[in-house]
Amino acid sequence: MSSLAAQLQNIASLDAARLTSKYGQPSSRSYLFPPKVASTHDLDSIFALAQSGFEELLSLDPYMEEFEEELFSEKSKRTDRMMLSQEENNELDVLLGRCLRRLGKWIGIMAGGKCIEWLVRRFRVHEMNAETLLQVFLPYHESPNFPRILAILTIPQDSVYFAPFFPLIKGAQPVPRSYITNAISPARDKSLRLLSDVAGMVQQAIKEKIVHRALLTFWTAIMVDLLDGGKNGRGVQEGLVKVMVESFVTILSTPFAGEDINAAVYPPSVLLTRSVTLTDEAFHAIVSSILTPNSGANASQRILTLLVILNDRPGYSYGLGDNASQSLSKVKQLDQILVAALEKYKFETAMNTVVAVILEEPEIHFKTIRSILEYRELPKSIAQLAASTLLRLGSSENSSEDTKDLCKSLLVNLRERHPTIVDSVYVDASAIAQIDHQLVQKPADEAAFLNIYAADISSRVQGIKEVMELHQSGSKDESAVAALVARLGDTDESVIQALYQDPEQLLEITFVEKYIAGVRPTFWSAIPKPSIIGHHLDYISNTLLTDKVLKKYPNAGRQIFQELLFPCLLAIEKNSSLTKNEVLKVFGGDFKSIDMLSKIGPEILKARLENDQRGLTKFNQLIAAVLANATTTSAHFDQDITYFIGQLDSTHAPARLLAHMVLAQLITSLKGDKQLSVALRALQHIKARQNVSFKEIDNSEDVFSTPYLDAVYKKTQDARTTQRAVLSLLAALGTVRRRAIGITWLQGDHHTYGNAASYELFAQEVYQWTNTGLLPTPLAQNLLRALLAQLGEDALLFFASIWTGPSSTALRTASLRHALAFVSAYSGIRSQQGIDFQIMVPIVLIALQDSEKPIRSAAVDLLKAMADNAQSSENIYALDTVYGDRSDSVQLLKPSDRKRYLDVLIEAGDDLVVDSNRLQTIHTAALVIVPGKNKKDTAHRRAVLGCLISHIISYGSIRERLVLLKLISNIYDHTILRGLLPLITALKDEKDKESVWLSGLARDNRKEYLTLLFSTFRKESVSVLADEQSGAWQFLLSVLHMDTAIHLQHQLRELSLQRMIDGVFAALPPNQKIEYTLALIQSLHALSSEESLATSKLLERFDLDTSSIVEIIEHLSEPLETTVHRKKQRHDEIEDDKPTTAVLDLTVLIESRDWKAVPGDASLVASLMSILSSLLAKRQVISQGVDYLEQEVLAAILALVEKIDDAQEIGRAHVGIEVIIKVIRASTNPRTSQRALLVASELARLIPEAVLHNVMPIFTFMGASDFQRDDAYSFGVVEKTVSRIVPVMTKSLQEKAENTLDLYNESLTFLSIFTDMAGRLPKHRILPFFVHLVKSLGPADFLAPICMLLVDRATTKAGRSGNPVSVVLELPAGLAGAFDIQVRTEVLSQVVAELARLIGDLSRSEKEAFLSRTIGENDSSDRPVKQINHLLTFTLALIEQLRGKPCTQATVQMVVQNLIQLAAKTSQPVLASTDIPKNIQAALGGAMQLLSAENLLTIVLRLVTEGTDQDVIMALNTFSDRVPLIRSEIRAKCSKVIGDIIKKASTLLGTVASSTKASLTAIKTVATTALSSEDGALSAVVPNLVAAISKIGETTNVIGGLELVEVLVRHLNSRIIPYIQSIITLSLTLVTSPKSISTIIRSSFSVLSSLLEVVSTFISSKQLATIIRTTMEHKSKDSSLTLKTSTTISKNIRTKALFPVLMELWKTTQNDDNQETIKAFFDLLRLTLKNAARDELPGMMKNVFAFFLDVFDLRHRLQLRQVDAMTINDIEESAIGSFLELVTKLNEATFKPLFIRLYDWAVIDLADGKAIDDGRLIERKIVLLHVMMGLLAKFKNLLSPYIATLLPHIQELLPAYAEGSIKDEPLHTLLLDVLGKCFEVDEGSYWTDQLYLQILPNLIKQIPLFPSSSSSEEDSAISRCLADLAGSTNSENVLRRLNSSICLMTRSDDIKTRIQALKALDKVWEKQMDELISFVPETVSEFLAELLEDESKDVELLARGVLARIEKITGSLKEYLE
Repeated sequence: MSSLAAQLQNIASLDAARLTSKYGQPSSRSYLFPPKVASTHDLDSIFALAQSGFEELLSLDPYMEEFEEELFSEKSKRTDRMMLSQEENNELDVLLGRCLRRLGKWIGIMAGGKCIEWLVRRFRVHEMNAETLLQVFLPYHESPNFPRILAILTIPQDSVYFAPFFPLIKGAQPVPRSYITNAISPARDKSLRLLSDVAGMVQQAIKEKIVHRALLTFWTAIMVDLLDGGKNGRGVQEGLVKVMVESFVTILSTPFAGEDINAAVYPPSVLLTRSVTLTDEAFHAIVSSILTPNSGANASQRILTLLVILNDRPGYSYGLGDNASQSLSKVKQLDQILVAALEKYKFETAMNTVVAVILEEPEIHFKTIRSILEYRELPKSIAQLAASTLLRLGSSENSSEDTKDLCKSLLVNLRERHPTIVDSVYVDASAIAQIDHQLVQKPADEAAFLNIYAADISSRVQGIKEVMELHQSGSKDESAVAALVARLGDTDESVIQALYQDPEQLLEITFVEKYIAGVRPTFWSAIPKPSIIGHHLDYISNTLLTDKVLKKYPNAGRQIFQELLFPCLLAIEKNSSLTKNEVLKVFGGDFKSIDMLSKIGPEILKARLENDQRGLTKFNQLIAAVLANATTTSAHFDQDITYFIGQLDSTHAPARLLAHMVLAQLITSLKGDKQLSVALRALQHIKARQNVSFKEIDNSEDVFSTPYLDAVYKKTQDARTTQRAVLSLLAALGTVRRRAIGITWLQGDHHTYGNAASYELFAQEVYQWTNTGLLPTPLAQNLLRALLAQLGEDALLFFASIWTGPSSTALRTASLRHALAFVSAYSGIRSQQGIDFQIMVPIVLIALQDSEKPIRSAAVDLLKAMADNAQSSENIYALDTVYGDRSDSVQLLKPSDRKRYLDVLIEAGDDLVVDSNRLQTIHTAALVIVPGKNKKDTAHRRAVLGCLISHIISYGSIRERLVLLKLISNIYDHTILRGLLPLITALKDEKDKESVWLSGLARDNRKEYLTLLFSTFRKESVSVLADEQSGAWQFLLSVLHMDTAIHLQHQLRELSLQRMIDGVFAALPPNQKIEYTLALIQSLHALSSEESLATSKLLERFDLDTSSIVEIIEHLSEPLETTVHRKKQRHDEIEDDKPTTAVLDLTVLIESRDWKAVPGDASLVASLMSILSSLLAKRQVISQGVDYLEQEVLAAILALVEKIDDAQEIGRAHVGIEVIIKVIRASTNPRTSQRALLVASELARLIPEAVLHNVMPIFTFMGASDFQRDDAYSFGVVEKTVSRIVPVMTKSLQEKAENTLDLYNESLTFLSIFTDMAGRLPKHRILPFFVHLVKSLGPADFLAPICMLLVDRATTKAGRSGNPVSVVLELPAGLAGAFDIQVRTEVLSQVVAELARLIGDLSRSEKEAFLSRTIGENDSSDRPVKQINHLLTFTLALIEQLRGKPCTQATVQMVVQNLIQLAAKTSQPVLASTDIPKNIQAALGGAMQLLSAENLLTIVLRLVTEGTDQDVIMALNTFSDRVPLIRSEIRAKCSKVIGDIIKKASTLLGTVASSTKASLTAIKTVATTALSSEDGALSAVVPNLVAAISKIGETTNVIGGLELVEVLVRHLNSRIIPYIQSIITLSLTLVTSPKSISTIIRSSFSVLSSLLEVVSTFISSKQLATIIRTTMEHKSKDSSLTLKTSTTISKNIRTKALFPVLMELWKTTQNDDNQETIKAFFDLLRLTLKNAARDELPGMMKNVFAFFLDVFDLRHRLQLRQVDAMTINDIEESAIGSFLELVTKLNEATFKPLFIRLYDWAVIDLADGKAIDDGRLIERKIVLLHVMMGLLAKFKNLLSPYIATLLPHIQELLPAYAEGSIKDEPLHTLLLDVLGKCFEVDEGSYWTDQLYLQILPNLIKQIPLFPSSSSSEEDSAISRCLADLAGSTNSENVLRRLNSSICLMTRSDDIKTRIQALKALDKVWEKQMDELISFVPETVSEFLAELLEDESKDVELLARGVLARIEKITGSLKEYLE
């Protein structure tokens, strides 16, 4: 980019984008829309969008209201930032920043986006607040919102955000967080500005209360990423640490910041302290800030963060802050948090720091300290710290007594848990200070407890003795019991001996349960101590097992055995609990009082005392047997078994193994039910071990194998030994025997939990173990063999129970394979006869539908084996046992049927294996009953179906029933329902087994089962329903009356109804349909309202023919038909309720029918009529429902009658209207009456004579009720009645009338009936009624009179009914709008005609108008005027409706013509006081919009030519209004007519004023909109117009004429040339005329401007000179008008033509006495040069520059004329301004010679022989310097180098002034100001240090030449110059020379010089304080110090001022002044 381009860009307006915008704003910058879409939205649309978003945000964030007035109100639409000052923009920036940050919370929702869009488009935040906007969007950097905003940002190049984000703008995409982290890191941004901005975002958000989750998440992630970068090897820079610490501390220290904010700071805080070794001060600041009270932080998060940070800082000793203890005391649940932290994370280092703080104030932290010290795993260091601190505080003299007591309490508690630590700390502390020994000592009664818990053995022994003594003394403290119980578990023998010294006292203290609890750990220890156990055994045998104890605690023996002795009984090689002595005690008879050990004999003791392995293994077997025998005979058999089973999982290996042995022994030795129970319980307990493999263990088939017994003795703890124990237990199961009772293996869900069920479960468990593959093969085989031996013939049934059960796939497959083997085995044994397994076939079908393929494959194989084995055998397998007592229900298949059925299945075997759903398809195909098939085939299929159904009935398992039911669900035959009826009918009885079983099922299963069961009710099974013996029909009827509160019965009812709906009802015979319908209706009485409603809805779906409906109605109506009235007795109450019940039942029936679909049947109508008749008769005795039933019956009758077209059919059924009329009269319910009316209306079609005979009641009722009801139904009734009756009356009226007005008059009374009712109708019903009425009457004839009458209502108070007139008039307008355009156009014509009649009636005595007949004698006199005005209002409404519609032009033309005539009439003064003229004008304006242009112009021309004056004026005004609206293509066709009109109008100019005005307006209207074809007519008007203007007397018409001339000039263009001179003459005459007012003058100048703009090339030089001269002379009167005209001249006259005229004018103008004229000349000259084309100037330059030199010499000439200096300067300023415009057009090559020539003119041309102070030379130099000043001000540093041309002469002038050779003050001042301006704008373009130093001495010499007093406030020229010099350079050398030079001048002897020097010094320091600060010492000490003591007070004051200015920056400088 070139330097010039850069300069231009820098000074370019930020608003430049508006210049290319369609809507005055940047078009391509939008947040929400793409650029093309954005450019189509103006500010109003964006503002509306923002308003909707802002309102939504206000509901979400009420704080947004702060920004409404300035940023989101109408006021903001007028805010233009380019027009605001810097201060205003700064204030707006602050507000916008807050707003944007608050919007940051809502960026994710559309409302936020709308508001941001507004801020972008109106306030340009993307340009002027780009940094803030980018910060706001940074948290959304990965969302689509970020690239949208990034794409429109304009980031300044000097912004720190430019480098990282500007490259992203072009291809804006979501930015990863790593990019932002890298961009803001100190490595990239050395200034740390970006980092500080991001780090401070949360602080700013807290301050403005705009924190949101996205911001916190982003901020935390960025901070963590920055620290992670340093942690990963890049290092954390110092600047980053500083910013983060400050940010973290500030946020954490903020009160009430909240939980989320604090939680956001914790992760980076922890990471910072771990990543960086902070200084102690910084670390202390962080930890103390975490403890800020009332911060709102989560207590747990806060304390854990503190502990994490502290724990990573070992050796930290600065504490937690001054108020840390108080802050910690305010943390809720601090004790729990600290203890939990200790338990989970340890945190020893951190806890030391925290505990050290809280220990200092035990009064407020007692609870917390106690909780920590009581922690079971308290670190030693914390215990030491606590002991040390508490001892110090408790011994301090400064501590209060309360504090000491707390310390003592805590220390005692601590010493109980950590005596050694406390004692050690006490000893150490006592060595260096005096410690109160009472702090660690308990009272005498507590010393014992202290000792008993001591680590020292002797202390514990002593403690035991002391506790015993305390107890003996009478103390009953529970702690004594607890202490002794704790010591019972002691491992030291001496302690145990001490306990047992007084066994009786010990017994008294601990007794049995507490004693056992205390010693239990010793007996169950993995490494027991036999000697300790021996002492315990002695005490147990001698004390506990005595009669005394056993009487009091009889269960003590069992508890001692189970809790203490059992783990010691097993003999093991290692870690035995018993030595020889203990063995003798246990097995020698001391424990025979324990039942479980009572049967131990000598042989057991002998075996136990043997030392060899053989004897001890034998002992283990013997002890197991003894224990088993004891258990067998035990009175607590079940509890003992439970105990042993519980020990199977014991962690104590000997106890676990002994339990296995005892249970194995029990299983092998027991018999019967006990054996089965123990075996089953043991099996179920070890079931969980089926995931462990035992296959590699040998000898597992023996219960007590030698390897097993050896392992128990030698490898007790080995896991493999436990596995052997489990196998031993399983091997024992082979001895279990099945009792001789029958087991129903397939009893399904009907379980009776007894022995059979137990064996069934046992067999399944054993079978599962044998098939797991986990057991050794011999053991698995033995178990399976033993099981099958017990099962015998039931094996196949057992296998079936497995594959139909919920077992695993593998187990079910295995059961099928075993079943296959079982069946195959039978074929070998009984090969001659075989076995028929058909009983099992349905069970195999269940397997064939399994989801697992292996199971289906095995099932197919089994089915084949069954088929092969069956042959023709009569031996049926499990015939009597398969289903237990249900087995006799099973039906068998004949061999042929069986074979055929199995063949079908086997044939499809492969398909069955592949597809689990195939079986149902096969059954459907094989068993479906096909009509017409042979009987044998049908019999076979029904036989198979019967067989399957019998299994369904017999097998009481829901799963199997569902499977089999689904198999036949697609087979439709009555035999299925007949077969399943027992299951169905059984459900009637809720106590039946089936009902009970069904009720116990899961809801889903029950629903599915019942659905399948009831699906058998099909249309094919209707024959079963017809069979009275089957009971099916009775079941369906009974189900209707079931109790729906019982869920099962409710389901049955719903399903039965659903089956009826699904086709059963439709297939029933009529009599059953009627019976079922009646039963269903009667069943509703017992149902809830909801159930009843639901059932009624179902009834709607039952199809009934008309005869059935009639019969049902007869049945239900019987209670209504009795006619005998009896006196009501008590026993009659039930009878009297029957009519009401009948009404309810009939209502249900009538509601259930879709009467629109029921065929029209006159007999049914008659039946329904009979219901109405009965209701009328019984109305008084029916308590409810009469009205509703009547309405429903009437609706039914109406629907039926509408479908009947044969009137004779109605007659044959004797249907009349009398009942309907009675209903109308009798009913008080409007809906009933309305429906009766509809019926009557419909009957009119069939029996018209009867209806007409009763018409009066109908209309009477309508008038009294229906017209006033506000509902759609009533309105429909009215409509129908009107549509039937009104047309008859209309016909009658039309026959009487001869013309339209006659028709109106004849129908007035009739129509008034309806229009008078308008005020009484519901508002929203009025219009629809009248529309319907008019349609019934005929809109062509009656719409107009109806509308007029409705309009007339507004003229009377009664008609208005309290409504405003506008509301009343809405009805006729709305009514007219409901009809087509042609009708409305005709109505408009009739209304205008009526208006003409009404206006005529105002002056006639004989009234003609239609509405005049409505006026009575008592009406107000102004009613006719009201009628006219309201009709006009209605006319306007009609016209508005017709606007834009294709109306009949002939009609509209007549309307317009009539309205113009009416307008003329009403313009008379008589009606001027009314609104009639105005309203007619409005109507005329609207009507003309309906008329074509041709017709309108024709009317106007006719009126202008033939009409009266008023007609002419009205026509022309109308013409003026309408011509601009005519489209160009139409107007072109009418050019001749328009021309004729304006020609005629031009002849009226200058006549009557009103005609002149109308003519001017008409011509001007044409001229402003004229087409080219009309120009000829317009040009012909010009002469008349120009001539007329000079004659017109009225000012307004003169101005109008001039305006018209201007319009014509601009429009006619070259056609105006012939009239140029006359127009100029007229205009100049008016301008110079003294009578002309300012408005006329302005209009005249506008005319001249139009000529200059349009035909400038045809204006001669003479004419131009005259115009210019007149314009310049007018400046003194109106400078703005002159300037405007001058601008027009300069822009439109070519420079080549204009400049000669100007130079010629200059000759006379320069001598003009009016300086304003001269200024006007230079203004025109400046504008001429400004608008001059560059290519024209070079050829004129010589003359132009010569002209300017002559102009510059004007100063001299003016001075000669003694013009004052101010005027001269003003004129010269104007001239120089013109010259500057010339310079702007020149390039440097052209300008430089001119400048040198100007210099020569000013300095050299007249210098020869003249002194330097010659007045003429001074004048020219002043001119030169003025020009130079102007050039520098306009072009700044671009012209700075040109000072080099002047500098040599300046260097001459300055010394000359210093020497006094020249004294002209203006030149001197101007010279220094020019130098100052040059310094100011230079910017390094010209001035160098050398040049500064060259000119500086001469400038310094000027200081004495400007004497001034200290009180002078104005700065001297030399002060300003020197200050500008100082401000233009940063050179130390130049500034030092300048400063010292000025300072030296302060030492002048002349006081005024010193004063001026001090003023200059002050200005210089003010200008360049920062750079001069280094010169303070020499300036102050060497010069100002002297000046402060100057003899002149003025000097001293100025010196003090300079010193004060310096001290503002440096502070006090007293040291330099001393």
